[in-house]
Amino acid sequence: MICVVNYELIRTEFGEKFATDINKWRLSHLTNVCQRLNNGGHTNLQPAFYLHSKNYSLVYCPVFKAGTSTWFYNFNTWAGFTEYEIMHNDNLFLARKFYPIENRVTLMQSMAHSFSFIIVRHPFERLISAFEDRLVSMKNAYYSRVSLAIYRRYHPTGSGKITFRDFVQYIIDDVEYRNSTMGLDIHWCPVNNICTPCLARYDYIIKLETYEQDVEVMIKAAKLQGKVKLMQLNHVRKEPVEVLMMKYFSQITQKQLEMLYSIYEIDFELFGYSADKYFQIPKAVT
Repeated sequence: MICVVNYELIRTEFGEKFATDINKWRLSHLTNVCQRLNNGGHTNLQPAFYLHSKNYSLVYCPVFKAGTSTWFYNFNTWAGFTEYEIMHNDNLFLARKFYPIENRVTLMQSMAHSFSFIIVRHPFERLISAFEDRLVSMKNAYYSRVSLAIYRRYHPTGSGKITFRDFVQYIIDDVEYRNSTMGLDIHWCPVNNICTPCLARYDYIIKLETYEQDVEVMIKAAKLQGKVKLMQLNHVRKEPVEVLMMKYFSQITQKQLEMLYSIYEIDFELFGYSADKYFQIPKAVT
């Protein structure tokens, strides 16, 4: 895994040619892992979240908490929605008014004749982002209720606020109860379930960790120059990733971490991520 991490890091030193090569490596890696893991356990493409812009011959599967705001903004702008409509409606709900869900056969045909891409993120960083943005911020009424319900499940007589440990245990319990990861909320459901990447055809895999460089090359490859507005709609986190790793993952036990990793293990493997740093963080005893 060290050689993979180094390969990702040095990409910025060699410009567009290297970015193109590393995308080929990411796609090849995805194919190899999919073959080894029997297509991530899926037999059918999941089309529920894919967006297909026929005008720009572009297919995108949004991985929630992995740079979706910019791309929902662009797809909805291309659809003719106003700034007010975009800012005051659920992104996916608004997009579906113009981009209907395509059935599996149609979606595969769309991918074959369009430029298709996905944006991914380190699975545990995505969890941290989901926890902070959905359950801690209290800026969304629905997730405020979810946050309170999770807290009360583990602290029935308490009056505090949800902790990351509560969140992790909730995910573990939810998966054990359902005997599946399919029912998890879209903001922390594994990418393997949301986009069934082993059954899709992608031209480009963008990683949030190298987002700016990847997007620049992808826009050229997809011939989208001058058509994409890159913007930051969400609150920019002030604390470095390393600080957040220690802050949250030191709250959970070794057993919880092992169970959490097993839930997202396929995502780690599909996109070449490592959890080594997280396992090295001192854990809670009980």
